[in-house]
Amino acid sequence: MNALPATKWLALGLGTYALAALACSAEASSPPPQQGNGNNQPHAGSGGSGTLNTAGTSTALPTAGTTASPQGGTAPVGTAGTAPVGTAGSAGTAPVGTGGMTGGALAACPAPPAAGAITDLLIDDLEDGNNGVAAVGNRTGYWYTYLDAFASTIVPAPAPATGGVPLAPGSTNCHGASTKCIMISGTTTMADATAVPPKYPYAGVGFDFSNAKKPCVYNASAYSGIKFWARGDVAVTIKLNTTATATADGGGTCTGSMCNGGFSPAGADVILTPEWQQIDLAFATAAPPTWAATLAAHPDKANLVSLQVQIPPGQTYSVALDDITFY
Repeated sequence: MNALPATKWLALGLGTYALAALACSAEASSPPPQQGNGNNQPHAGSGGSGTLNTAGTSTALPTAGTTASPQGGTAPVGTAGTAPVGTAGSAGTAPVGTGGMTGGALAACPAPPAAGAITDLLIDDLEDGNNGVAAVGNRTGYWYTYLDAFASTIVPAPAPATGGVPLAPGSTNCHGASTKCIMISGTTTMADATAVPPKYPYAGVGFDFSNAKKPCVYNASAYSGIKFWARGDVAVTIKLNTTATATADGGGTCTGSMCNGGFSPAGADVILTPEWQQIDLAFATAAPPTWAATLAAHPDKANLVSLQVQIPPGQTYSVALDDITFY
């Protein structure tokens, strides 16, 4: 599959910013550290079934056939200006990404990569109300939203490269006793496989594990996987990005048509419901989408870059995320 250009505006803001949470939705976000990449490769795999752990259980919920069509222009890996990744299963067109506020939690990516201890489980519970992940396990990433240039919408909207309000958690119907959670809503336009090149709209939210004006490699060898809670009304593509799937601008080393495939439960989309459900992304069983046949069967947990949740084409959506942890 060919890489496609795509426009991506991401959210960046230092965790020390004072952010006001809005009821029912998060606030608009500013672009994360500069990165600028033009990859548009399939982000989300399609078809098959996604693993959903319902509250207190680990029941696999089949989602076969839930992914209507390949998702184009998917999430950029990492930070501002990063390339939205192309389309699952087919080439698509998306405008070249821009954005790029300087800054970042670190002056340079750590060498060797930042790593956490087995006791450093919390990634973010959002309760601090800012857009930075929890300062635990040497993690220094930020939350951001991103969007295609095909008239799709997302709230909070990505801000232009000139700056904006950092992404702030919302406060409506969060998980359990939580008072804050990530909330996004909007619409994605319909895919058009007959266009030249094909168009596969998208919108999404994500965060880097480590950040220094660009996504940095993070060593998660101490952990077995990631769990988080989610609710919504659509099927979503979960993308765990590693150095093997991300291009250089996204913090990785991948080149060619298999880049930015990402890893998800069972390599397929996951169906969300209005009730909170726990998503289990076990490193030993997470898989790339079926179109990315040459990628490793499972993610290299010593070389993580980012985690993203993306909305497929042709959806009206409202999605919330909360209590993200390693285990």
